[in-house]
Amino acid sequence: MSTSKDALSPFGTLLHAGDALGLTLVRILSVQSGNRYSAQAVEFDDDATQLIDGATLTVTNLAEPADETGQLPADTEAVAVDVEGRWIVFVRLDSGGEGGSSVGFPARIVSAQGGAVYTVREQAISPEGTFSDAAGTSNQTARNLAELSLGPGAAVPDDTIVWVAGLEDTGTPPTVRYVFDHPAYAKYLS
Repeated sequence: MSTSKDALSPFGTLLHAGDALGLTLVRILSVQSGNRYSAQAVEFDDDATQLIDGATLTVTNLAEPADETGQLPADTEAVAVDVEGRWIVFVRLDSGGEGGSSVGFPARIVSAQGGAVYTVREQAISPEGTFSDAAGTSNQTARNLAELSLGPGAAVPDDTIVWVAGLEDTGTPPTVRYVFDHPAYAKYLS
């Protein structure tokens, strides 16, 4: 049995192709316009990735329309391919079949706005397993699906950590709306 780099396909093949074609791992920094983003090259450091000192790249996400504002969040990492001097990525938000990202992120309840509407802030998790506000994030509005038809709402206490998913609405162009499903009234049920 061979133990060469080629035996690790597709990774061995990707390593060889990367030398010839111009592949690099990048981290999205921000949207520029349309489906074009500012990004910077990253490299692996133990189990994580870190930015490589160097110039900012412009990458085009072919999984998004060029005439709508891109929806990839900052810190998304992708493999970029140099195609005739233009860096290309293909990152599709996981829609779960009907638009929007169902992958989500942990968030802290900042405050209740009334009804099933809350102000939330994305969280980062430390190696010790503790949560803190993610760097560079801002407050978002999210709706608690468990409260939409169950009474007056505002039942989730501040500082509760919930899992938030972004879903696209049916507008043209669609807007990402944030939702979570926290059983706020479960403690009152017998």
